[in-house]
Amino acid sequence: MPITLAKRSIDVGIVTADGPRLQAFYRDVFGMEPFEDLAMPGIGTVMRLGSGDSVLRLFIPETPPVGDAGEGGLTGRLGYRYMTFEVEDLDAALAAVEAGGGRAVFGPVEPRPGRRVAQIVDPDGNLSELGEGN
Repeated sequence: MPITLAKRSIDVGIVTADGPRLQAFYRDVFGMEPFEDLAMPGIGTVMRLGSGDSVLRLFIPETPPVGDAGEGGLTGRLGYRYMTFEVEDLDAALAAVEAGGGRAVFGPVEPRPGRRVAQIVDPDGNLSELGEGN
């Protein structure tokens, strides 16, 4: 028997050492709405941004994390690697990503007729996909 999910979206969390920088990127580039921060004394702070029913959680631990979020690219390691943002204008979205401090790392390509995709990284190096069309 499958689990009954309470909402029709999945929330994503990103661990970062610079929450305000990533919050500004996702707010200004993707138009996500900031919610009230959740402070957890002794653990860290979660900065939340919403888009529809989805929530992006930026976790800033009290002990700063080490390492590079972007190591390995799409196929370089196992585990969660990216999230996808469906956009209306891929070229305009790529320009906004660059202006906001991110950058394109692959594409755009057309994997099938009517569908264009590109992969980007945010200022921390977290990988995302931008998709346009069916």
